[in-house]
Amino acid sequence: MWKDTSRYLSELLIWEIEDYLSAQTAKPDKARVAFLRLTDHRAAQAVATDLESGGSFYAAAKRAHMFGMTLPGDMFGMVTRAERPGIFDAVPGTTFPPVPDGEGYVIIRLISFE
Repeated sequence: MWKDTSRYLSELLIWEIEDYLSAQTAKPDKARVAFLRLTDHRAAQAVATDLESGGSFYAAAKRAHMFGMTLPGDMFGMVTRAERPGIFDAVPGTTFPPVPDGEGYVIIRLISFE
């Protein structure tokens, strides 16, 4: 049994590499994101500046909420390629600049692809 362990581990590594490579070539259609919905352009620029200087997304969202700069809505959600195609050219962890959205502005952080 122990003689086959190294062979088994090498096969397992090959399967993991194949899975990784196929995931890199697959084009995802959904992305899990975090939304930070802000009341106006001034609030959006203040939060964006904080994030650009290395601030935490969660801390910025908490601070914005505490100062009354946020709009109601879910913080986490899914978007499709058809809804926001630019997100699918980024890597997870990317935070996008504020864009107009409904009554205010939204800053989106890409969490993962589905």
